[in-house]
Amino acid sequence: MDPGAAIKRWWETWKQRHELEALDRDQGDALARDIGVSADMLPILAARGPGAAEELPRLMEALSLDPDRIRRIHAALMRDMSLTCSGCTAAVRCRQDLEHERAPARYDSYCPNAATLVELQEDAASQSTRP
Repeated sequence: MDPGAAIKRWWETWKQRHELEALDRDQGDALARDIGVSADMLPILAARGPGAAEELPRLMEALSLDPDRIRRIHAALMRDMSLTCSGCTAAVRCRQDLEHERAPARYDSYCPNAATLVELQEDAASQSTRP
């Protein structure tokens, strides 16, 4: 990542975190309800920034899953998986595995969405074998 982009991303994350901290408890609770997360999850999402779940579609594609198709068919599931990905503590490892094309062989040891991704792969495989 170029230094300018890194600084811009840091600045955006810093602004979001401080905007969140400026909310009173009722406002924070209302925001959490509006986006469908717990109030405890808001600081985690703000700290990771707007690209927090960018690894998920990349991982899905590495697993031969179509994230757009799954989003159309299972919107709520995809939203939940994105939130889980946003709060994941293994994002750096995931990103590195994706960059080195080793994510399909390793993701199940650290990805909190692993079980769901396996089910989606099994579902896709069973649909492809139907006449």
